[in-house]
Amino acid sequence: MSRTAFYPGSTLGIIAVNRNGGALIAAAKKAGFNVIVYDDHAQPAITKMADETIIGAYNDKVKLTQFGQSCDAIIYQTPNVDSRVLRYLSQFAAVPQGINGLEIIQDRLMERAFLDQVNINIAPYVTVVSLDDVYQSIDSIGYPALLKPIQRGLGEQSMIIRRQSDITRAADFIDTGTYLLESWIDHTAEYTMTAATAGKDTKIYPLAKLQFNSDRQLISVASPATVQDDLLEEMQRIVQSVADSLQYRGVFSVNFYVTATGTLYVKNIELGLTSIANVYDTTANVDQYEEQVRATVGMPLHVIHPLQTGLLMVVRKYQQVAIQRQWLLKSNWQFRFFNDSEGDDQSIFGFVWVTGSNNLVDLENQVDDTEVWQETVTEKKATDQGTEKQ
Repeated sequence: MSRTAFYPGSTLGIIAVNRNGGALIAAAKKAGFNVIVYDDHAQPAITKMADETIIGAYNDKVKLTQFGQSCDAIIYQTPNVDSRVLRYLSQFAAVPQGINGLEIIQDRLMERAFLDQVNINIAPYVTVVSLDDVYQSIDSIGYPALLKPIQRGLGEQSMIIRRQSDITRAADFIDTGTYLLESWIDHTAEYTMTAATAGKDTKIYPLAKLQFNSDRQLISVASPATVQDDLLEEMQRIVQSVADSLQYRGVFSVNFYVTATGTLYVKNIELGLTSIANVYDTTANVDQYEEQVRATVGMPLHVIHPLQTGLLMVVRKYQQVAIQRQWLLKSNWQFRFFNDSEGDDQSIFGFVWVTGSNNLVDLENQVDDTEVWQETVTEKKATDQGTEKQ
């Protein structure tokens, strides 16, 4: 479909949702759109605000056709939907985010070729298809190194190789297909820069700094983060280059490593809505969900301004009792909890926004005093589970 503008009363389809899907549905409903969700399993706590939910496999062409024919435009909330599914749906409804960008991001080799093309610094890597390839390539990559499947997706596994004796463990890890062997970047900080793009127009959110625990679980997001001006300008240049070249329309994020010497590396690009960008619900004048809807339906993007300093704290199920105590005590904390019984004790139970001071250290000290996240200050392990571990 060539149509690029959609008006209240039109139907937006959302395919493949996670815990952030409820906020996206709410934003679309608030703007006056009907919403149909397609997912491969029922998530009533997330999809209850939708006008209709269709449950079906992602290769069920009968149900996909029903979904596509019922929608004016279709968007994905996470990039974990096969691009071939979107190509099939595009014969029935518009796919404003585009498909080419998704295909690049879902293939780590294509993503790195894209980043090279737009002159972006990334970790050295080689492709391997066997254990012998790993032995032959590790000297050029160095230790530690990360072994990752080329294709991104749900349930994927990555492993770290710290020494030669670790390579033997990769025999069970390398099954079929091509893998990426990549140098681990020893870094002192990780950042994310989120933006919304609508073709020629791109709006960039304030920089966010990330904190992980030793298992690479996301613990907190601080925004706006402070870095040297030249580093910030380079991050903004990279984000703008991605927006100009990726053939994508909507919200996306670029994740960065910064080394002790101040060298900047791009970790990866994420398309769609992330838990990290929830920090802007309270720290910016427009959240990622509204910007995604605006980009989808052809509206101009909202100009983004920082409102206040804030911390986004990730709450996991094992912290449920501890966070309930803070619910009754903290007047400057805002909470969002998920009514989801699935998942183990490490799954995400909700988010907390800590604001009320322009001094980030004061906010961090307030969080530390509660001891809810007391295990967060630990040495990082080099794994690549994305920006959060489920």
